[in-house]
Amino acid sequence: MKAVIGTAGHIDHGKTALVRALTGIETDRLPEERERGISIELGFAYLDLPDGGRAGIVDVPGHERFIRQMLAGAQGFDLVMLVVAADDGVMPQTEEHFEICHLLGVRRAIVAITKADLVAPARVEEVRSEIEILVVGTEFEDAPVVAISAHEGHGIDELRAVVVETLAAVERSGGTGPFRMPVDRAFVLKGHGIVVTGTGAGGDVVSGDELEVMPRGASVRVREVQVHGEAVERAFAGQRVALNLVGVERGDVARGDCVVAPGLASATERFDAAVEIRPLAGKGVRSHQNVRLYIGTREVLGRIIWLDGVDFVAPRERRYAQLVLQEPTIVFSGDRFVLRDETASRTLGGGIALVTRAHRHRGAEGELAPRLQVLETGSAAERLVVLTDLVTTLGLTPAEAALGVGVDTAEALAAASASDGLVLLPDAASPRFVASATRYARYLDGLVGVVAAFHEQHANLGGIEMERLRTSAGFDVDARLIRSVVDSLVEAGRLVRRGSTVALPGHAVSLPDADEQLAIRLLTAVRESAVMPPTLKQLEESLTVPVRRLSGVVAVLCERRELVKVSPELFYAREVIDDIESRLRGYFADEEAITAAGFRDMISASRKYSIPLLDYFDRSGLTIRNGDYRRLRAAASGRSVGEDNG
Repeated sequence: MKAVIGTAGHIDHGKTALVRALTGIETDRLPEERERGISIELGFAYLDLPDGGRAGIVDVPGHERFIRQMLAGAQGFDLVMLVVAADDGVMPQTEEHFEICHLLGVRRAIVAITKADLVAPARVEEVRSEIEILVVGTEFEDAPVVAISAHEGHGIDELRAVVVETLAAVERSGGTGPFRMPVDRAFVLKGHGIVVTGTGAGGDVVSGDELEVMPRGASVRVREVQVHGEAVERAFAGQRVALNLVGVERGDVARGDCVVAPGLASATERFDAAVEIRPLAGKGVRSHQNVRLYIGTREVLGRIIWLDGVDFVAPRERRYAQLVLQEPTIVFSGDRFVLRDETASRTLGGGIALVTRAHRHRGAEGELAPRLQVLETGSAAERLVVLTDLVTTLGLTPAEAALGVGVDTAEALAAASASDGLVLLPDAASPRFVASATRYARYLDGLVGVVAAFHEQHANLGGIEMERLRTSAGFDVDARLIRSVVDSLVEAGRLVRRGSTVALPGHAVSLPDADEQLAIRLLTAVRESAVMPPTLKQLEESLTVPVRRLSGVVAVLCERRELVKVSPELFYAREVIDDIESRLRGYFADEEAITAAGFRDMISASRKYSIPLLDYFDRSGLTIRNGDYRRLRAAASGRSVGEDNG
């Protein structure tokens, strides 16, 4: 059975006694709880079902001081047992717990009127009427109501039967997508090490799996998996799960963390959401108001910013907002959350996360509400188009895209492939990212713009280095992806690649007028020296120009393909290199190999020049060295090496 039952209700209304009567399990573990007779921490139990399965039970504290613990436990309820004592009736925490269950998306409930043996039947009926008023107009309006006495055992069998009947309609499918589990308890078990517990929120987990503890980022391995205190081979979403972890120490993991599949989650400090303000808030919520957010099992302070120019939202209203958090928090699209005031004294409302890594919205961006509404109600493809246009990254991985719209990875990729509004990167055959087509087009334009701006600032350089381009275009794109993106721009004729640099087509390097005059003098000196040109040091002396300035001019002449760099100190005129290559090819037309001495004699130059030239032709791919001989490399027999090297 992949379902979790939770309790809810006011303090001292008999939640723990009810769980004990249903299951025989005492959920108050702490000595202080037993001494004071109240629950302080979350309690855990399970209910044996007629089919042999088990449903997990989370027993939450009822005192208003422990609402934080209640919120941590209520995440993941499939069915809530709302407990109302017959003598007290509906009380403040009854209402607040009821509101929290509504906000967290719990859609099925059973109401248990406890302590029915302590009052007259007429009082039980009065409490029924109070419950009807509480639930009217909500998803719990038709919830069954059972009067019981945990002490006497009256009504327990009826309640158990109602629970079994209701659970038959709420079991989760589980087992799809990557594993994730908010941690509601972490402790050291003697002889085993760190154990964490929680309700599986997605996927499945087996012993030996590698996971991450987020937002801390610690890598761990699962030593053992348990469900309801028994070791199992595999645990699924919708089950109460205990994991014995290897790789963390005491203090490295705690309630509020999330245990997830590797690479699945990245922490966020800003997300967009649909938010509902509830009557318990008492008054409306203004934009930029400080709030306390409860999501997963985590509590974090932040600010709420209403979108599209809304400044104030009254109780019973629902609007779109951005939550700005004070610390990194793990948020998944579709996660339900609760908002309380900054002092944690009252519940304001709650909602559902839509865009988990959102950017800061500005007025010029246009209306957001229609797009965010698509994320709630649109098709998978429509939601992906909006989602990929609102996140802070260029695109989403297939797993992130699938989680973001609530489908499996295959369905997300199929939707992306069929949509004109989406692109798969680097291509549809091996997609690593799903991106908005409009955002991707803007990104391509941005890359071209970066290259153009670089040319304006560095007219004496042939192009921008690929790594510099990658980090200058607005999104953090990895090196493998940027290469494929640049290749697509090259194929489209918008850019050209020259080794590790990128340039605009037709870009020609230029020099200031004074350096252009120096370039003419330098080229003249090199050309006149033919096969034995002066070194940079000699040029520095003859031209009386600092070597640093000479090096800059030489680099531009190489970019223009007027000079060819043979060694760090030797540069040849292009026409001289072409002539030497032509003579060398002519030699190989009659001879199989040439020695260094033979090459030296052929070009009538000393070893100071002939050896660097031979090494250059080896590097260029024209020749290949074999001992004391050079032979024509087969691949170079039909092309000019000088065309590819400069």
